[in-house]
Amino acid sequence: MRANIEDSYAELAPAAARLLRLLSLYPGDEIGPGVAAALADVPESRARRLLDALAARGLVAESGGRFRLPDSVRAHARERARHEDSEADRNAALRRALDHHLSATAAGEAGIEAEGLALLERERWAEVADVLEEDLRDAERAGDHHAELRARLDLGRALTRAGDTARAMELLGPLPDEFAALPVPDQTARAEALAGLGEAYLQARRPVAATNFFGQALEILRGESDVDRQGDMFVGIADAARHRGDRAAENAALDRAAELYESVHSPKAARLAERRAAR
Repeated sequence: MRANIEDSYAELAPAAARLLRLLSLYPGDEIGPGVAAALADVPESRARRLLDALAARGLVAESGGRFRLPDSVRAHARERARHEDSEADRNAALRRALDHHLSATAAGEAGIEAEGLALLERERWAEVADVLEEDLRDAERAGDHHAELRARLDLGRALTRAGDTARAMELLGPLPDEFAALPVPDQTARAEALAGLGEAYLQARRPVAATNFFGQALEILRGESDVDRQGDMFVGIADAARHRGDRAAENAALDRAAELYESVHSPKAARLAERRAAR
């Protein structure tokens, strides 16, 4: 079996082989084209073609538009990833997958539907958090302060998805000031930290505080001219308004998010339109 996997892997085009290695890092059993695209940092249409190429060689199995790596393939691909991809590249792939999930949630994209599946998703993010805990320890040992702050940010956001909002808020709380105090202030990371706090407080059912954090992140993103992420902040503000029972504020924030997404032709515009139509 291993010889067959090695032969199939050796025959792959470089882009398909890279995707297979990155898929093996993802903690879930199944993966869709959107997450595959985020892992590989390619357009979703390109990721779908690469997944089809992997499926044609029996390296992934498709069911209902989602793909699964057999355990033997996953083990081989992880081994190849350790040898062929740097630790920085592997970590970056996981961060892109994290960003994809958080952005999809912010835009109201429907995910897996029932509570049992939601718990499974939370369990997967707990596995991601375990990986990021090790990244944080590595950054602390290396003495790279900026890398340590980034690792705390990534871990905090993963913990929010895993349901550990208390720990997430503890990790994320000091980060906006710490990113601002760097010799070269990192405003983008500062906005990400504030948005992460908004997400954590929202999940903890503290919508007033969440609105404040989303608003602070929004101001920074306006200065950075990051229109797509500005839309994400308005979606977060809308979610907080919904938790407060303020339908007018929710609708106003969603309208503004839609305008921003449409102005930059973001794919989030279509997902947000579906959410608004379903209300």
